[in-house]
Amino acid sequence: MLQTGPLLAQPTLPLIKANSTQVRIKDGYVIREGIWTVSPQLKPDTYTALEPFTNKTITFYTDIDSIAFSVKPGHQYAFNILLHGKDTCLTQIVVGNAPNGLTTTAQAELPLPTEQLAMDFVVFRDYLKNEHPGLYRYQPKEKIDKLLDSCLLSIDRPLTSSEFAKKILFSISHIQDGHTGTTFTGALVRRYQESTKLFPIDLYFAGDKAFIVCSNSGQVEVGSELLSINNRSITSIKHELFSYLPSDGSIQTKKIHTLNNGAFPFLYKWIIGHGDSLAIDYKPSDQPVRSATIGAELVKNFTCTFDRRASTGKLLDLSFPRPNVALMTITTFDEPRLSNANLDFRAFLRSSFAELNKTKPATLILALRNNAGGLDEYGALLYSYLAEGPFNYFTSVESTHKKSTEAENHLLKRQLVQESTFKGDVYILINGLSFSTTAEFCAITRSHGRARFIGEETGGGYYGNTSGQLLKIELPHSKLNVLIPRFKYVNAVKPILYPDRGILPDYEIIPTVNDLLTKRDVQLQYCLDLLQKK
Repeated sequence: MLQTGPLLAQPTLPLIKANSTQVRIKDGYVIREGIWTVSPQLKPDTYTALEPFTNKTITFYTDIDSIAFSVKPGHQYAFNILLHGKDTCLTQIVVGNAPNGLTTTAQAELPLPTEQLAMDFVVFRDYLKNEHPGLYRYQPKEKIDKLLDSCLLSIDRPLTSSEFAKKILFSISHIQDGHTGTTFTGALVRRYQESTKLFPIDLYFAGDKAFIVCSNSGQVEVGSELLSINNRSITSIKHELFSYLPSDGSIQTKKIHTLNNGAFPFLYKWIIGHGDSLAIDYKPSDQPVRSATIGAELVKNFTCTFDRRASTGKLLDLSFPRPNVALMTITTFDEPRLSNANLDFRAFLRSSFAELNKTKPATLILALRNNAGGLDEYGALLYSYLAEGPFNYFTSVESTHKKSTEAENHLLKRQLVQESTFKGDVYILINGLSFSTTAEFCAITRSHGRARFIGEETGGGYYGNTSGQLLKIELPHSKLNVLIPRFKYVNAVKPILYPDRGILPDYEIIPTVNDLLTKRDVQLQYCLDLLQKK
């Protein structure tokens, strides 16, 4: 296959051969058949590239030959087709100029042609298959391939970028990988904050129920259970929203925390939709069911801003809440975040465990809730202060192209314990935002039986995750950005009954709406009470 440049740069034109007048063209990722025939009488015979005019590859396929051009906006490309060994057909590709300036919000929401959306989805699908090493981690290849093919076939009409993004997010959700995602939702939130009326009630989901923790209008009692919106049950609404949220395996706790952390009004408007008013059914505590109609509001007019924060705000902390009990809080393993706070993680562990060896408390409580992860080596380092002997951390790390060696990733080697290890009892507080490196650490700790867990199922999978370097691709027409993790990590853990789950707590403690409203840390309190009984 021959690649060439612009026409003016080539005094001698390249040539391909054909015995048939029928030509197939691949324009970017769109294959066009039945639209082009070789015409010797046209000088030149001009093919105009599909919009949008971007850098891409255009390939002509005859029955016996082919030629490819790496094209750029504003250029023309020419070549000859020799038909039946005697007729020379001058052929030209014309690529229009890329539009100048930034696309406005109004322009971005114009429907895109079905063909261009299909091209975008093919790009998305091909990158997943070629670059995502954990694509078939939780579901068999046949099921994932069928899902992606079905989503592609469902693109049967023009859609706006926002509508098309639902198909991308739906596919990502069903791949069941929590590190795969897009940057679309952030842009959507910004747009909705500026100009879109949303559901003005703050909700707290616990299990299959949702509770009102703040009402913009004040007409709905705080603490009430929300039963339905616009005659649709909250359980049905939650189930549909979950279909567009990423998470490892079958884990739902991370999705619940996403809704609980302010995403519900945006997701409800985008995925389900509503008008300027909404009808709700709700039940105040120990009272009959009530109905109300509430008006949607712009975010800037929301007076409802419930603060869920219950922590001290410290990223790293060691305290002693009871005699003979130490509490170590690690809110992140993320090096840039720690560095910005002028914190040294290694130094924190050294000094903290030196203090524990000096004071010798019987129990260490590790608070790892809301810790979304960070450096893998920080998880292994933390466990080296708890381990009872040398241990393995990862059994394999691989991309779609190669497996990492011990020389490339030292966490594939046998890990050594620290001299100042903690030998007492360990309890770990976890929730649905305990993710990535945090879940890796918890999995190793659980596998070795080194701790008991209190709280909720972790947001990250027990057997590992697909993360590491993120490949960011921009789909050519919708301009959606997709993030694909590059490395599949397999934890060195013993088998468990549910391979698609996270680390399950020994004591499941889910805060009630009253716990939330009164800011009671019931998970920590449960742990302290448990130790008191001992």
